[in-house]
Amino acid sequence: MAPPKRVYTSDEAPDPAPVESAGQPASGLAQLFTELQALRGEVQELRGEVERQNYRLKQLEAKQDEQYQDLDRRVAVLSAQGGVRGNTPQVSDDASGSGGKRAITRSTQLSGNIPGNEKDAYDQAFDAMKARNFEASIEQFGVFVQTYPNGQMTPNAFYWLGELHLATSETEQARQSFAQLINLYPEHQKVPDALYKMGVVYHRLGDSKRALEYLSKVRQEHPGSSAAGLAETYAAELE
Repeated sequence: MAPPKRVYTSDEAPDPAPVESAGQPASGLAQLFTELQALRGEVQELRGEVERQNYRLKQLEAKQDEQYQDLDRRVAVLSAQGGVRGNTPQVSDDASGSGGKRAITRSTQLSGNIPGNEKDAYDQAFDAMKARNFEASIEQFGVFVQTYPNGQMTPNAFYWLGELHLATSETEQARQSFAQLINLYPEHQKVPDALYKMGVVYHRLGDSKRALEYLSKVRQEHPGSSAAGLAETYAAELE
């Protein structure tokens, strides 16, 4: 006589046997589920990377806008002061190391529409910068320092070349221009600003150590300048 069948309660019911679909065993479904989970993980990683890239892009755009605003502010201040202030020290041809022809940051062609005197040539380049025609201003300032290597306004031209290159994300060219001013005209009134900008430039180039060195230098050598205050704030963000 066959034993009676056991009746299970709902809590005691055994797990059902794996169900096989037509042509698809249970093990195949498990494998598909595993692959699906892996794909979901990859999608999440890609989404995270996209978000990180978007954040970096927004940071770069913010820095670019900040640089444009800084350049506009400096141009506006200088314009309100009536252009170039103070006297520019003269540098001999021997001090330039190249017979008076200093290196510039952009190769330019001397054209026939260059004004016939230093002041007009400088004003032309400066006006292009005020009009935010940065490419034209870079070219004109570049031609200016070739044409007037020992000019009264040449140090200012090197400084504005640095600002323009920095505003247009030509960071290495900016470094070269600011270095020209610092090395050739160490007593010029724009040296503190150039030292501060060198700190910004080296940070942009990924060399935080050199950036902090320049930011410290401007604070030590020109403690009463506005550039020293800017350098202190910038250094605090890097440290």
